[in-house]
Amino acid sequence: MQIYNFDENRKIIKEELIFRINSNQEKLKEILEDYKSNFDIQIDNIYGEKKELFEIEDINKDFTYVYNKTLGIKNLNSRLIYVNITNKKFNYNKFTNCDFNRIKFENCTFIGSTFIECNFTNIYFSNCNFEYDYSIISYFKNCVFNNCIFNKSNLKNAIFDETHIIMIKFILSSLKNVIFNKCNIKNIIFTDCDLKSMKTIEANIDALSFEDEYLSKVDENTFIDKLKINNKDDKTYEKISKYYKSISSVFEKNRLFNYAGEYFYLYKCSEQKYLKGVEKIKSYIFYYICGYGERPTFALITSLEIVFIFAILYMFFGLCINERIIHYDLNILFYLSRKIIYLDMIDCFYFSLATFTSVGYGDIFPIGYSILLSCLEMILGVTMMGVWTATLARKITR
Repeated sequence: MQIYNFDENRKIIKEELIFRINSNQEKLKEILEDYKSNFDIQIDNIYGEKKELFEIEDINKDFTYVYNKTLGIKNLNSRLIYVNITNKKFNYNKFTNCDFNRIKFENCTFIGSTFIECNFTNIYFSNCNFEYDYSIISYFKNCVFNNCIFNKSNLKNAIFDETHIIMIKFILSSLKNVIFNKCNIKNIIFTDCDLKSMKTIEANIDALSFEDEYLSKVDENTFIDKLKINNKDDKTYEKISKYYKSISSVFEKNRLFNYAGEYFYLYKCSEQKYLKGVEKIKSYIFYYICGYGERPTFALITSLEIVFIFAILYMFFGLCINERIIHYDLNILFYLSRKIIYLDMIDCFYFSLATFTSVGYGDIFPIGYSILLSCLEMILGVTMMGVWTATLARKITR
């Protein structure tokens, strides 16, 4: 009863990613041709052989290409100084190998803009718009974000491709249908954001958290991929478990209990790796008997295993079937025919199953130590049947 087939979803999203990038390029070409014909102008180019300080306010046309420039404050030690950019359009621009330093963008638009190998340091986007429609996207490729904030901004359909995020915070922003592909994320924080249909695939994430005052929104199409496990140590598994736990929590708050359960299962599996002593034993028990409440089939399989194990034990501790005694020892096994052993095994399995389910037909009864075994099996049977029924009902009612 898994909700996600992670491998299949990952494959579908990769196909969607390629389609969206190609569609964006084709659409930009169409808009560029219309732009040239309507305004009868040449496309603006701003080049630099080496990084030079550039006034971002000088960008006053669409389809401006900025290469190898520093935009904003060049001296990063000036912590209290920012360049303020308000009500500015940076539509269909292309920035390559540029450094954005200490800039506050307010009510600005970046529709259809592309950022290739750019560094964003101490950048604040407030009420900014990066989206026009599904076919025109903002594209970030091999960029670096350090201490950046998106506040009340629209990033619908944006793509962050192989981007390195040291610290980024999204506040009251829309990330509908955003794709994070192969991103290396040190710390990402969501506060009351719209994450419907947001997707992350093959991302390496150290810390992901939700600091909601109200609620970040997710839906059935929101997909957050499993984390890659490079170092299999306690610290790594602890980090991963916190990651899955926070995701599970936000799905649960959105009343998407099946999806919350899937990440809860991953959280508990990761937690199991770094627990010690009794807690680790308890975790293993809960895993095998019901998959932490998320795998009803585990309870069924474990029940059948218990029935089979007790059936073997009954063969050695003794049963009485119609005045015939089954009481094996190791010596008997060497000269009895396989057919008799199989038939006795079937009888013992039948008795074990009847005892486990508390049916008890009375045609077979235990002798000797088998009486104690049957009592233990009845207790396990009542418990496991309850666990299986509760887990299955919980999944169905969701």
